[in-house]
Order: sequence, then C-alpha cells, then structure tokens
Amino acid sequence: MPEAIDSRFMAKQFDFRTVQLHLTDQCNLRCSYCYEDRAQRSSKVMSIATAQEIAARHLNEEGSHERVEFDFIGGEPLLVWDMIVSLVEYVHQHEWPKKYGFSFTTNGTLFTDEIKSWLDQHCCMSFGFSIDGTRAAHNLNRSDSYDRMIQHVPWALERYQRMGMEKRVKMTISAETVPMIAEGIAELHAMGFDHVDANVPYENIWGDRLEASLAAYAEQLDAVVEFYLQHPELEPARLVDLPLGKIFEEKNEIEFPRWCGSGNPMICYDVEGRAFPCHRFVNVSIGRVFDGPLTFPVKTWDEVRKAEPSLCVECPFVAACPSCMALNWLENGDVDRRTHWHCGFILLQMKASAKFSILRLSREIAAAPPTEEGRRTVSELQLDLDQAMHVHEMLSGQSA
Repeated sequence: MPEAIDSRFMAKQFDFRTVQLHLTDQCNLRCSYCYEDRAQRSSKVMSIATAQEIAARHLNEEGSHERVEFDFIGGEPLLVWDMIVSLVEYVHQHEWPKKYGFSFTTNGTLFTDEIKSWLDQHCCMSFGFSIDGTRAAHNLNRSDSYDRMIQHVPWALERYQRMGMEKRVKMTISAETVPMIAEGIAELHAMGFDHVDANVPYENIWGDRLEASLAAYAEQLDAVVEFYLQHPELEPARLVDLPLGKIFEEKNEIEFPRWCGSGNPMICYDVEGRAFPCHRFVNVSIGRVFDGPLTFPVKTWDEVRKAEPSLCVECPFVAACPSCMALNWLENGDVDRRTHWHCGFILLQMKASAKFSILRLSREIAAAPPTEEGRRTVSELQLDLDQAMHVHEMLSGQSA
C-alpha cells in the first residue's frame, strides 16, 4: 500500500490538487525523445487496491483545495484501460468531501469503439493527444504512428466540442523536426485544436546538431510569429508567447520562480504506490531512485544567490524561463539549480515572444478608438509594449 503522507502542506493559493497515477511503465511506442529509461521499465501495473486507497485518501484529505484532479499517466495509460474504468467507477460509487475529475494523455493509437463509447458517456474524463505536427514530423518522432492515431482525432474533437472541453494538443519538437515547427502548428490548428502546447525537450538531445538546430529554430519561430499575426483569433503557442512581464517583477523579496507545480499542488504515485513530487521524479523517468522530499521549501532570490553559483540566477530572463525541477535535481542536486542545455532555444523564444508582442500590441494600439476607454486601453497596452521592446532590444544582436 502507498506510504502515508502529511498533505497539510497544501498552499492556500491552490484550490485544486493534482494526483498523478503512474499506472504502468509500458508503452506501445518508442518515441525518439522519450525521457523514460527503458532499462528501468517493469511489466508491473498499479493494483486497483492501491489506486483506490490513493484516491480515497486524497478525496478525504485536509487542505484548502476544493478539487482533486486524478491524472492517469504511464507509459501509455490506455494499455490498462480496464483499471482506469474500475477506479472511476469506484470513485463514483461513494460520497466525498472533495470535488474531483479525471484526465489522461495518450499517444492516441489504442482507442477502440468500446473505449470511445465509455468516454462519450463520462464527461468527468478529459484527455489530450500527443501529436508532433505534420505526418512526417510525427512519424519521425513517434514510431510511425500517425495513421493509427489520426483516425481518432475527429471523434475526439467532436467530443471536446460537445462536452465544452478545451481542444488542446501536445507537440514535442526533436532535433529532426525543428524545420517542421511552423507547418506543424498551422496543421494542428487547421485540424481544429484551439491551443498547441509546443516545446523542445529539457533533456540534452542535441549533440553536434545544436548549432544547426538553433539556426533552424530561429527561422521557424519567425514563421510562427507571422502565422499568429495572421490568425489573431487563435491562442498563440507559448513558443512565441512567454510571460515577459515576469522579467520586470521585483526580484529582491519575491520567491525564486518555478515553472510548474511539482510537489505542490502536484503529487505522483508510481506502480508500487510510492509517492513522488511529480511524474518526472519517478524512478523510470530519472533512471535511478529519488530519495528527496515530496515538497520543496520556497526560496527567495537571495537564498538562491547565496547557494552554489548558478548562471541562471543572474540571467535577466530567468523569471519567464521554463524549467524542469526534476531534471534540475537529477543533474545538479537542486530543483532550483537549473540545467542549461535548452538556454539557446529559450532565448530565441524570448526574442520571438517580444517580437510577437511588439507587432500585436502596436496593431491593437493603432486600432484603439479615440475615447476615454480607448485611451485607458492604450495606456495599459503601452506598458506591455515598452517591456516587449526592452526585451527585444536586450536580445537583438545577442548570440543564443
């Protein structure tokens, strides 16, 4: 059974709790950038008794949060579909003090008519696809699985629409698919997805292709900026929409920035029921045993500066820079001592985000009506424009 943990650390600013259930290490694909260590994978599946105990504990736990979101992960969660159904039915059969919901991310190749029928009858379950853009890009990255996956997308999009769910899709960029980024994002939006979560991996996958990949990345980001300027109705991918405003926040008294909720409000259980801060700390993900805490004390900027020196602390863009706490810990022994392998890519994203903001905000300012409300709008937009111009100026001429 899972170890007992004290969950009262839940911060009051969170009104939810994410409980990840790593149901299986197994997957039917072998994606080129997969962060899981194949040598560490086991054939074991989380038992229904373990899953039920975890669910009951978190639906009864103390804390200010009102909702628990159970996120089924792996491996490929659809390989253990019967177990997912059993747990959902168990939760539905009881009354709980917390609200709840369920979700999973899938490679999309294993849907059956039976699974689709069950999902059509259960609006409590959301799910997302991993699609790496075009057919060519997806097949390069994800074991030639495009045709097996794409046949299920129209049904999924119709279900999202019918149930009022977000039409989001995950797109991962590898060294081989960098030249296909803009085309892939455009194609995913054309399919009907409202938002594309695109990113490069945090791991060092680049080798001697780094310089060429960075050059191609810069070209592709310019094309992505142009695409979203032509389609203002779409929510832009974070590739060109990083939170630049965070760069200008006061750094002396606030917390050192972390990108995700690993440890709080997130917790993950592996197939044995052992608790981890998130799925990236599970042994199959890091290739060795994580023996650290489930939560990480918040640090101030000064505390991080006084620790072992890190280039990131003095980087002017660190507050808006994505970072993986698990990989930081694995490589540097500290969740706040960041890895640097993807710095060049993030700096290019910063510059592209600034360029996109400058062009978009300039357009909105020019279109504002000559009214009192319009002048207030212009005043608010001008601050964001000034910040974007400052970021772009800082990065112009700087080599990634």
